[in-house]
Amino acid sequence: MRKDSVDYALIRLLPADGTVNKAIDLLHREDYLFDMMPVIAIEIDNRPGELARIAGKFGEEGININYVYGSVSGPDAKCLFVFCPEDIDLAASIFKA
Repeated sequence: MRKDSVDYALIRLLPADGTVNKAIDLLHREDYLFDMMPVIAIEIDNRPGELARIAGKFGEEGININYVYGSVSGPDAKCLFVFCPEDIDLAASIFKA
């Protein structure tokens, strides 16, 4: 995977369930350079300490987070955070319940 630089800017996309192949086809058709990384998307409450609580779960298991980004649509809405951990399988097992 390329890194952000003077020559390349990264845009991270999270296709909706069932649309990954459609996104891949579009990127190929338009001749975009792209890579795919497995991630974990988690909805959390929009309140202080929630991101720290989730990140702490990764830390307790010794899982490094390569990157994380998040978004929220309003003060009363849940936040969506996307994590890219080094060990996707172990990380996924933490959140299965």
